[in-house]
Amino acid sequence: DSSTSRGLGDVYKRQILLLLMLTCKEEGRNKSEKIVIGFSQGLGNHPWRDAMNHSMEIQASLHSNVNLTIFKAENSVKKQIADIEKMINDNVDAIIISPIEPDLIVPIVKKAYARNIPIILVDRKINSSSYTTYIGADNEKIGIEAANYILSDSKIEKKVIEIKGDDNSSPTVERSRGFQSTIKNNPNTDLIKSFKGLPLDLFRKTLDSLANQSLYVFAFNDELAANAWQVARNAGLENQIKFIGVDGLNTEKGGIQMVLDGKFNATILYPTGGAEAIETAIKIFDGQIPPKRIKLNSTVIDRLNAEIMRNQFDKIIEQQGVIENQVNAVKKQTELYSSQKELFRWAVILLTLMFCLIAYAIYLIYAIKIKNKQLILTNERITIQRNQIAVSYTHLTLPTKRIV
Repeated sequence: DSSTSRGLGDVYKRQILLLLMLTCKEEGRNKSEKIVIGFSQGLGNHPWRDAMNHSMEIQASLHSNVNLTIFKAENSVKKQIADIEKMINDNVDAIIISPIEPDLIVPIVKKAYARNIPIILVDRKINSSSYTTYIGADNEKIGIEAANYILSDSKIEKKVIEIKGDDNSSPTVERSRGFQSTIKNNPNTDLIKSFKGLPLDLFRKTLDSLANQSLYVFAFNDELAANAWQVARNAGLENQIKFIGVDGLNTEKGGIQMVLDGKFNATILYPTGGAEAIETAIKIFDGQIPPKRIKLNSTVIDRLNAEIMRNQFDKIIEQQGVIENQVNAVKKQTELYSSQKELFRWAVILLTLMFCLIAYAIYLIYAIKIKNKQLILTNERITIQRNQIAVSYTHLTLPTKRIV
């Protein structure tokens, strides 16, 4: 029947796939029906990182043949190296990495790259060309956009403070390079301080020394900008300082809400690249060759467009929720179909066994009847033979008369 044919077809497919896996290797790597993707998330405990993870999970859920596993290094280079090593040993089809820093993971990345495993870097770069593609916004341009936003203010004399990240990652280096080159080339701006991270006491003293002056603070992410705003608020100086952050998340405490609340003058949208990374991995699996650099667009969000951006993001989040619900519904239906299919298979097996038992029982009844007939005939023959023997024995034992 058709179900049996499909079952046999599946068996043949698996046999063919196994044969291909054993014989058609690409430098020792096997191809499978599933696209197995591993993602090493270097940093944790940050809304922007959570947004990156979530966007990957949503994008992966739209493809039934994608199997995504997220490894969280939680700012431990040692763990990130171990996670990538595990992905290599698991022979995944693609490795996505958001590096913690640019140097220490280079050897393990080179090892994966030498195995012909596609390497997709997201947000941060490494000091090596041993990767397939890098996905991220232009961080130097982001620094320039922040500087130009400050320069566009009508006030002539401007005092500026830069709050960088506390690491040597490519976003930190590139944003600072773009920001400082633009600020320093303008005679009406004065870069007072460039902090690495946010040293609270030193930052507070700097603010006190610049009281009653036109001051601008550019922080390399919205969280740093929010913390800097809180310090200024505690000093009663928040209204004379203009804050610019980076990330532009549409969350309760995200950059867009901070702009709408009047705490920030602007935030620069910095896309996570999570969805683009998953799509790129799928394209590579399908045989497409991506460019070495995939650039994501950034934009300045201020009071003029913050409401519009929030509405757009709200609609996107709403649509994502609808998609997630639909994907979950499809998964449930698929699981239900699989369970029903399994139950149907077992029902067919049980019915087949029942019919076999019935047929066997009928056969046994028929065989017993035949045996009974044979036994009756045999008994009859034995009875006849016994009677004949008895008669013969009687004749032999009777006395014979003498003739006189």
